[in-house]
Amino acid sequence: MGHAGDDARRVKIVATLGPASATPEAIDDLARAGADVFRLNAAHLASDQIAPLVALVRGAEAAIGHPLAVFCDLAGPKLRVAKGTSPAALVEGTAVTVGAGGSGATVQVDGMDPVRECPPGSRVLVHDGKIALLVTAALASTVRAEVARGGNVAPGMGVNLPDVETSLPSLTEHDLRCIAAALDAGIDACSLSFVRRAEDVAGLRRTIAARGRAVPVIAKLEKAQAVAPDALAAILGAADVVMVARGDLGAETSPEMVPVLQKRILQAARAAGVPTITATEMLESMIHEPRPTRAEASDVANAVFDGSDAVMLSAETAIGDHPALAVAACARIVCEAERHPEFRTSWAVSPPAFDVADPVSDAVAEAAAAAVEHLNAAAIVCFTQSGRTARLLARHRPVKPVLALTPHPEVARALSLVWGVTSRVVAEPPEDHEEVVRLAEREALRENLAAAGGLLVVTHGAPVVARPLTNLMRVHRIGS
Repeated sequence: MGHAGDDARRVKIVATLGPASATPEAIDDLARAGADVFRLNAAHLASDQIAPLVALVRGAEAAIGHPLAVFCDLAGPKLRVAKGTSPAALVEGTAVTVGAGGSGATVQVDGMDPVRECPPGSRVLVHDGKIALLVTAALASTVRAEVARGGNVAPGMGVNLPDVETSLPSLTEHDLRCIAAALDAGIDACSLSFVRRAEDVAGLRRTIAARGRAVPVIAKLEKAQAVAPDALAAILGAADVVMVARGDLGAETSPEMVPVLQKRILQAARAAGVPTITATEMLESMIHEPRPTRAEASDVANAVFDGSDAVMLSAETAIGDHPALAVAACARIVCEAERHPEFRTSWAVSPPAFDVADPVSDAVAEAAAAAVEHLNAAAIVCFTQSGRTARLLARHRPVKPVLALTPHPEVARALSLVWGVTSRVVAEPPEDHEEVVRLAEREALRENLAAAGGLLVVTHGAPVVARPLTNLMRVHRIGS
């Protein structure tokens, strides 16, 4: 639950809010079951529904007594079969037409011009790739396609164009309305769907800055072009967090590629010090069932072994019959995986060397992680103004808990997404090194992380009032 303590769960849990969970009681139940972060799926929300949901999470945060994050997941340029069109049964080997909404084509798609976006030879995939159309010719206002894999098409089904780099904008008008509402409501992060390149992330950051705010940006990796090595490296350089969004990623590539891509993305992100969320169909059967399948338990555990900072539940908590049970089951699976004796040796291997932006801070973080293990210290306590110190510590996956102390509630909440970090808000920030150490001792004792006579590893930037990057590590014996 993000609580401190030697047996604390390191990997965080994201719960999506929806009709099944959008009440004070339900959100409180989710938080007590182990949800650290709450996702608002803007694809299914009007902009005026965002502020009330943020307020509900803030209420649960006050009740539970530790920071909870809430992020707005922007829908992005998600193509869907047009609303109001008639369902159609597509038979393999037959010819159909694909057009914009209102075109009269067999398959009508909202939000794009197929003549422009679907050249001959490219594929149009419907319903996560269950239905596949191969474009054969451009007509006046539609395209002709052969049904390569048939099925029933219905309004609202998702559409993917895996073979082309579309000209669609990364932010829709609906996204812009939701960003404004989310920032006004005090959201803790924004995620961008269908990221294609680093510039998409930069564009969202500029949109947020134009409203006088700065919140972390989560890049959702679900386009084939985004996970090409060069594009992925650039996106990791631009984003604060990345999400392995396996549903559309599987449609854009292939289901058998998803486990391989998951490992590659998580390893690259870990090396870059960028936190990660693994998402989509983690415990899908729990939409209706009270227990997960064995395959789902294995899937969640493998996301832990692959190095995810967080795992995300979607429909399970948004529209499911047992939202809190799904979170509790997820927490149990994560904890069991983390207890594996080889948890940190074979799977969670040290990240490869890379050109780190701040080598001094990273070296201090690495030294702190080594010291807490070699000395069997109780915990690492860091004082951080921006959260950067805690994120660097998490990159090195220390064996003991990380307690991050910050004067800023928004920083504490954002750290709810980061592996192994328990964050707390301190009312009066320290002004010098000795005050930091006294604060670290007091808070570690309050969180039951340590006892008198035990060792703490303390890190921060000195001198404190100048707010420098992390440059100092001290081993402190409690009570000395």
